[in-house]
Amino acid sequence: MERRKGSKEMERFSLDSSVVVKWFSEEEDTDKALEIRDAFVEGRIELIVTPLLFYEVVNALRYKPDFDLDKLERAIDALFKLHIKVAGFDEMTMKKSAEIAFNAGVTIYDAIPVAVAEMENAVCITADERTQYSKLRRRYPIVLLKDVAFFR
Repeated sequence: MERRKGSKEMERFSLDSSVVVKWFSEEEDTDKALEIRDAFVEGRIELIVTPLLFYEVVNALRYKPDFDLDKLERAIDALFKLHIKVAGFDEMTMKKSAEIAFNAGVTIYDAIPVAVAEMENAVCITADERTQYSKLRRRYPIVLLKDVAFFR
C-alpha cells in the first residue's frame, strides 16, 4: 500500500511504536491506528518516525502469540512499503530526547518520538497512556491515540 502525495501543506505527526503495532495486531484502538495509517496513505497527513520505531514494532510483533515468522516478515514488508519519512537519528535528536527524558521522567525510548515531533513541528501520537502520555502531555506536543478523532 503506497502513499499518494498531495500538494498542500499537511498536518504532521510523529508516531510512537505503540500506535504502529496496532496496524498489524487487533488491539484496543486498532481502528483509530488504522485511520491514521489510511489518512497517511491517502496523502491527508504526513508521518515521521525514527529508525528505532521499526525495530520496536517488529520486536513487539515477534512476541504476539498469533505471529509466526511468515506473518512477521509480511508485516515488515508492509511497513516498508508505506515509505514513511524517517527522521534523522543524529546527535541533535539524541540530545533533545535526553532533555525530554530527564525533564519528564521517562525513558529515552519514550522521549524519542516526542523529540522528533518538537524538531519537525509535529505532534506525537501514542497509545501509551500510563507511562508516556501521562508524563509528557503537559509540556510537550503529544496526544493519546484514543483521543484522536479527526481523520474521517
